[in-house]
Amino acid sequence: MGLAHPKCVFVLFATLAGAFPAAWAADANAPIHVADYKPPIRVACLGDSITYGVGAKPGWSWPEQLDRMLSSDWDVRNFGHSGASVAKEEKHTIWNQTEYKAALLFHPDVVLILLGTNDTKPQNWERKGEFPKLYRELVSSFQKLSSKPRIFCCTPPYVPKKGNFGINEPALKEQIPMIQSIARECGAGLLDIHAATEGKDPLFPDNVHPNTEGAALIARTAYKALTGKEWQGEVPGPLAVRKRKPMVRQVENPGELTYRDAFTLIAAETGMPPEKLEPIRARFEETVFVVENKLFDLESQIEEYDQLRMRFKHTPDEDEKALYGEYKGKVAETRKEMARYKMDAVYGLIALIPQEHRGKFGAAWLGKYVFDRLAPISATLTPEQRKAIRALCEREGPAHGKINNTPERSIHEVETYKAVYETVLDPEQKKRADPR
Repeated sequence: MGLAHPKCVFVLFATLAGAFPAAWAADANAPIHVADYKPPIRVACLGDSITYGVGAKPGWSWPEQLDRMLSSDWDVRNFGHSGASVAKEEKHTIWNQTEYKAALLFHPDVVLILLGTNDTKPQNWERKGEFPKLYRELVSSFQKLSSKPRIFCCTPPYVPKKGNFGINEPALKEQIPMIQSIARECGAGLLDIHAATEGKDPLFPDNVHPNTEGAALIARTAYKALTGKEWQGEVPGPLAVRKRKPMVRQVENPGELTYRDAFTLIAAETGMPPEKLEPIRARFEETVFVVENKLFDLESQIEEYDQLRMRFKHTPDEDEKALYGEYKGKVAETRKEMARYKMDAVYGLIALIPQEHRGKFGAAWLGKYVFDRLAPISATLTPEQRKAIRALCEREGPAHGKINNTPERSIHEVETYKAVYETVLDPEQKKRADPR
């Protein structure tokens, strides 16, 4: 079995690694297989004013229409922010928006990214060389979520004539091949909204934002990508379909750190000067692909053993029945080996943090656990509540930063979360975020 596997590689910064492995599927553009998920399948629509719904009637943004087109097995959420761009220097950059952070904390199963329109503004497109790197970074931020979402990169809609605000079709024509290339490199699906809307000038009254019919066309295009079927008939209105939107979702292994997560927290949260961070960065760069290749091999081995286990589970051959137990044992043993290897690798990196910076790392790690647990109600948290949560994590951070024992760490995290639950959340939030 070879070590190499597909990756989407980013530039490594001095203080933050940006190389993340692609979440490759057999066919990144294949429809979503509903049976592979525990309903509801959570769909995050990340975008700008086009996603938010500017130009469409209230209740008729394309994510809202898509949600009504899909069955109750789906939960589509709108994380659009007017003016959002991929460019970080822009006033409304998506990176600083609560919608982006809420989309991450939603722990989606599927992500539809429809951004790039505002990046064609002249002041943003002057830095078009940065667009591919930042777009990859955006895709990667979702790929490393514990929910392992399927991601679809969407080309922006067609811009008729001369678009408002400096938004323009020629820049889009330059941008689209970049998005197509990024989708291929990162193992993401590609949703060609531009091709679906091109030439449909009447659907864009202001030459940028689709009207209700234009939003319906985008929703139909997304529906086909997700289901593999054409939508038939009219889109139901807001009163025709009422879905119960569950707020609570258990995050698998909240607070768990991958090798890259550990380095990212160390680089971004500890406040270490460059000279102290350099040895850790060098260690990370030297070992990251070794660690990930090893984990990839172990995951592949588990899958192979599991297939053999199932092959012999119902065999009529008495001699083969013993093989079921043998391969079941191999699956369990390899899972334990992978967990040990992952833990040893992460703690090996954490051990390099100088003691005086352990407290801030511990606070960031605690914060990750708490916000993973609070993901279902993240959108309801006020700035004051977030500040209070950070203060609680800061208080407990020094002790947590010294812990290298998983059971002890888990107890400490749960106790911190309970403190947040009891002292920070309001009664309605508590109903939705029971610490049990």
